[in-house]
Amino acid sequence: MNKDMEIVNPNSGTSILEQLQRFGSDVNRKHEISFWLYFHSEESARQAAHCAEATGLKPEVTPPLKDSSDSKWLCLLYCPHVPDESLLDGIGQFCTKLASDFNGTFDGWETRLELEEGQNPIIPSNATLKSAPSAASEAIQG
Repeated sequence: MNKDMEIVNPNSGTSILEQLQRFGSDVNRKHEISFWLYFHSEESARQAAHCAEATGLKPEVTPPLKDSSDSKWLCLLYCPHVPDESLLDGIGQFCTKLASDFNGTFDGWETRLELEEGQNPIIPSNATLKSAPSAASEAIQG
């Protein structure tokens, strides 16, 4: 690896804020950022959700898709706040530990862009921004 290249954690507060700003989102407005965790059992997903709820995050547990070969339970954690680097760092660390504690996987985050009134979006206004640790770059979904 080139010594000038730096490994970037796509779930760090700095990375999240940079991506939001790069795509024109107003980081002074509230965003509902969702954090994606997957677990092998319903019990693990519900235990993780309970822990997250105790910290003030809003959890939602979803069973595996019936037509999917993936049998993992999804635990979405919602954080409706104005994005703040230290808050997002803390939630990212919490999600990593939560996944580890319950034998799961932290798969990244997602949010809608919050554009100022009349602002021309850099990407379609109905797009969401998502980043996952398994990919070093974000994927835009519209």
